[in-house]
Amino acid sequence: MTPTPVLTSRIDVEIPQWLVVPDTEGATPAWRAEVLELFAAVVRVDDAAEGEDRVFDDGRQVDPVAALDTLLEFRAALGTEGRLVAGLGVPNRWPLPVVVSVGVAEPGGESLLELAGAEGGLPVERPAVDELPEHVGGEGPIVTRYDLDDSGAIWATVCAVRRETLTGADGPVDVDTRVLWRTSDLDVVPVFGGELVGLIGAIRNEVHA
Repeated sequence: MTPTPVLTSRIDVEIPQWLVVPDTEGATPAWRAEVLELFAAVVRVDDAAEGEDRVFDDGRQVDPVAALDTLLEFRAALGTEGRLVAGLGVPNRWPLPVVVSVGVAEPGGESLLELAGAEGGLPVERPAVDELPEHVGGEGPIVTRYDLDDSGAIWATVCAVRRETLTGADGPVDVDTRVLWRTSDLDVVPVFGGELVGLIGAIRNEVHA
């Protein structure tokens, strides 16, 4: 019987562009205090922006405490099914939660297009599919789709999947990395959607015996 390879991953991103949200154990009071200080600083930057520096000019402001609590609840709900990274770079619209999942590709399993959400469902228009650039270290699609929910609201989903072949003790192993972001704030999609390419390129995977 072939042993199951042990897969480890790290998300090599930096504050203030991205925040890796820990599980309940990692969200210590000290970590929470540091993040609230960071969020307060980002609010000050947003408030100081004027004229052309304002991406969105609707007066919306992020509540740091509520934003952090929402992120931690989201992360807790994921359990062991994925990790959570929050984008902090879009003024007055952050934090934007992105779910990251990594796993060994199953032979005969879902295609990359299926994993990225390009197929199935009832989108309001044909999903847009682009190829990941070579520098991300693998191949795969980035898919943007729009769907109606039960209330009639339109939600955008942007999902990128990278398949890379890594060498383990027992030979090559195909590993799939998936980043997924959903929003009903459609104006944010052209501003933030492309950032997922940079995020998926910053996820480093290794296979061990």
